[in-house]
Amino acid sequence: MKVNNIRLRQEVFSNDAWKIIDWLEDEEVVEYLNEGQNVCKSIKQVIHNTNMPILTHLFNNDGSFFMVTTKKDEPIGFLRLVPKPSGAEMVIVIGDRKRWGQGLGPEAIFEGLKHAFFNWRVDEVIAKISYENKRSTKAFKKIGFIKDKELSKQIQYTLSMEEFLKIAA
Repeated sequence: MKVNNIRLRQEVFSNDAWKIIDWLEDEEVVEYLNEGQNVCKSIKQVIHNTNMPILTHLFNNDGSFFMVTTKKDEPIGFLRLVPKPSGAEMVIVIGDRKRWGQGLGPEAIFEGLKHAFFNWRVDEVIAKISYENKRSTKAFKKIGFIKDKELSKQIQYTLSMEEFLKIAA
């Protein structure tokens, strides 16, 4: 897969945090997310209680957090990698709805996979996607994720390091 339109940036600035809040307050963006309802309130508290322009360390609790940006460093979403016993779980949000349908989600997923497999050295990455979330299902399948398990509210998809290497070659 040729990836040129987006980048994953590990630094999270206070302006990014405000963007994340905007996205998480958009009902269409969060329709299928599992985030708690108090996430925006928590982020606002962090911004107000932290007198620092860089908030990266606060977003990297329980894994790695990336801003999904354009080549011009314009934030359009975020990606999280969360360690799991069998590897890592990936969560991605393209928060800028104007960017939906442009193939940026699969590009971000691909970049996140490179980080998970080459930096974290995990054997597999999973994604738990709501049954109704056709857009995310399509994005993860496009990269090569396969249906692994049916859960009560979600379908779990997986991709192994071996399969990723075949795709990336």
